[in-house]
Amino acid sequence: MLRTIEGGNTMKPMIALAAFATALAACAPSEPVAKAPPAPDARFAVTDTADYDPVTVNTLPATAPTLRVAYGAASARQYGELRMPQGKGPFPVAVIWHGGCWAGMGGTSNVGALASFLAANGVATWTPSYRELGSDGGWPNTFTDWAQGLGYVNTLAETFPLDLTRITVMGHSAGVTPVMWLATGNKGDAVVSGELPNVRAAVAIDGPMRIADFVGVDAMVCGQPVIAGMMGGTPSEQPERYAMLDPLVNKPRIKQLLVVDGALPDPDPALIAGLRGQGIAVEVVRVDQDQHFNMLVPGTRDFATIGPALLDIAQGR
Repeated sequence: MLRTIEGGNTMKPMIALAAFATALAACAPSEPVAKAPPAPDARFAVTDTADYDPVTVNTLPATAPTLRVAYGAASARQYGELRMPQGKGPFPVAVIWHGGCWAGMGGTSNVGALASFLAANGVATWTPSYRELGSDGGWPNTFTDWAQGLGYVNTLAETFPLDLTRITVMGHSAGVTPVMWLATGNKGDAVVSGELPNVRAAVAIDGPMRIADFVGVDAMVCGQPVIAGMMGGTPSEQPERYAMLDPLVNKPRIKQLLVVDGALPDPDPALIAGLRGQGIAVEVVRVDQDQHFNMLVPGTRDFATIGPALLDIAQGR
């Protein structure tokens, strides 16, 4: 009971108690407010349910290259296409090699849609063509072209705002071979001349990460044996060349590696573990095991699966 002092007013203590109760209530823990889930990223929406092959992937719309230029003079196949994002830059760079069984079954059009997507999202893309079997390719010319194609990024940076500290190499199918090789420390004096830019990260899209593992499989996938012809011999005949393409022997100097596992044989778990043991952050993303080209096409389910990780690594995140 409140005690009233003569001449006083019981309203003041009551007001004080009410204020205290209000303050106490304000200090009590409140119910958490649920946050609305983030809106889906429209860039990775599934809008295309078609399946693609080496022919139809070439018919996809792609933005016109900012520049189409020869990076060498030995062959008409020594050219590349540069696509620049809008804005001032400097922009991260993705160097993208097409596949084709090392035998002319692919071309830069295979990766045109992918290159266009990256350029639209702030990544400069450079897609070099190269000599293959049937077009004066194989050892050492194909390797020389891969190295010259990467080296030409230094020349492009003299004219265009490219960030040479954020270079990612990407390859699809047979194009994974230059990706895994050019990310290493030993590129071979016999095939490389001149200064090559440093590679920060790599993306291996459904291709052989260690070419020796693919000997024998190549006849089934490509319709004929091609690796021995491309390498100038079998692993027993040219052990040094094959060792140069073994990332557990010739270690990549990269921080990140994204591996897309699709229709081709799964990457060797021991190889993945070995790369992680070298301190490389390796992420493996598995897509439709029956499709080899859908992951190159923005709008497909496979691209929606790999797209966020691919864009992050290309942007240098």
